[in-house]
Amino acid sequence: MKIDHQLLEKYWSGQCTLVEKQAVEAWMADDIPEDEFALRKSKYTPEEKKDILWQNIRHHAEMTDAAPKQKSIWKSWPKVGAAACLLCILSWATIYIRSDKMAKKPIETTRFVHIEVPFGKKQKLTLSDGTAISLNSGTKLRYPEHFAAAKREVVLDGEAFFEVSKDPKRPFIVQTKNTSTRVLGTRFNLLSRSGEADILTVEEGRVQFTAMDCIDTLLLKANMQSTYQAGKMKLITVNSELFNAWTKGELIFDNKTIKQVIPELERWYNVKIRCENTAILNDQVKGKFKQASLASVLHDIGFATSIKYTIKDKEVSLYR
Repeated sequence: MKIDHQLLEKYWSGQCTLVEKQAVEAWMADDIPEDEFALRKSKYTPEEKKDILWQNIRHHAEMTDAAPKQKSIWKSWPKVGAAACLLCILSWATIYIRSDKMAKKPIETTRFVHIEVPFGKKQKLTLSDGTAISLNSGTKLRYPEHFAAAKREVVLDGEAFFEVSKDPKRPFIVQTKNTSTRVLGTRFNLLSRSGEADILTVEEGRVQFTAMDCIDTLLLKANMQSTYQAGKMKLITVNSELFNAWTKGELIFDNKTIKQVIPELERWYNVKIRCENTAILNDQVKGKFKQASLASVLHDIGFATSIKYTIKDKEVSLYR
């Protein structure tokens, strides 16, 4: 008897005659068939076919239990084995079809954008949620092209001023190497550079400030500033405009030492400053400069502190 699609489908649905059933089971018991049979459409769903096959298996098992003891169970094994084999094939085919459908679905991956602002430059950008960010010189920022449904998160190394778009359902989080800043919608300045303290200054709204190795969690309001360093947080009241003046092209030194001023000038003007006399590093500077040239800034600093300077290409020397 020829084993074809129609006969197999009759067997799966339990409609075979005794002769047809024996032929199919003998065919299945005869090792691996050489013929290939692709799956065809049937009036039965995969779940219905599996139910029918399980019924056949139980039926054969019950027949075996009811048979006389002298009749070996191995004689009925091909029948049970054939049905079980067909069940495995059908289950595999169902899994394969489902897997194939899943494979056709596009896998959604999050794409990140990396920005690095060189010395001597500043950059502004707007994120997918409408949040506006100003990046200071020598700053790195990493953010997703599109934010997730639960939160908005970016990674900062350097200094940036954030104007966060309000979204009560998705907090905006800025991660640095040491701290985490969490808001729903506000304006704040965050400074985080390697080897320096993290400084958060709030201009508007409320901001939550935490650190990995610090038990304190601070809630800052407008004109409040928190400094984190060496596992400790400090909170003071400040004039926030002094700390976001750089976004308007203003350099403000409020009693800063020359040691503090030098790295700021290096980033701002993309120069290398060498101090020939280390004693002048402790001199303090106070002043405000708007869109000023490097020579103009050094001239005013020298006038106030008696420090002399020379500029050659991208190198500056300070001496007395």
